[in-house]
Amino acid sequence: MEVKQEVKFDRSKGIGGSDATRLYEGDWYQAWSEKVGETKSSDLSDVLPVQLGSHTESFNIKWFEKQTGRKPYGFQETFYHPKYEYLYAHVDGLIAPNKDEMKLGISVLECKHTNAFSNPTKVLDKYIAQIQHYLMCVQSKRAFLSVIFGNLKYEAIEIEANLEFQQKLIAAEVLFWHYVKTKQAPPEMITWDTFKSEGQKLDGKNKELVPLLSRI
Repeated sequence: MEVKQEVKFDRSKGIGGSDATRLYEGDWYQAWSEKVGETKSSDLSDVLPVQLGSHTESFNIKWFEKQTGRKPYGFQETFYHPKYEYLYAHVDGLIAPNKDEMKLGISVLECKHTNAFSNPTKVLDKYIAQIQHYLMCVQSKRAFLSVIFGNLKYEAIEIEANLEFQQKLIAAEVLFWHYVKTKQAPPEMITWDTFKSEGQKLDGKNKELVPLLSRI
């Protein structure tokens, strides 16, 4: 497991957690366009929910520790997938296991500040790809999603690694990166069910099977 402290890096050179969410939601073409430099990434400096989440992150971490008794560490570290070096995870923190859960190993902490009308089910569906992506890169079996709902409700959600979902997510990410490397535009409309986890087409450089869209 390779760990690096946060440095400024070019997000066009790899796939991060927010990219995984975009693939899960079907936003392949716009994500591809940004990676290959055809369009600029959105400026989030004036997007209130994004900035609010960023500025409340330190409080979120402290609140998580107070509510759960678990002490996070390793803030803002970057991990890289052991096999696919272009997959990275920039995590909010790490959590050591308690004595009775040593088999689980290190857990990932991800902090979110969402609206007051959301709920755990919606949050889990929104961020499932990001969390499972992080678990793969960190090689962890568990994550904690620390969520502030508006300003009245808080919940720490424990999430286990989902190997079936991870296999499909890796397939999507490998396919997407194949499009980026070859500068071949993906179809504009792709859903979570549009690709297969195994394919026929070889990635000549890495000699690995590239998953194919099921409709091509």
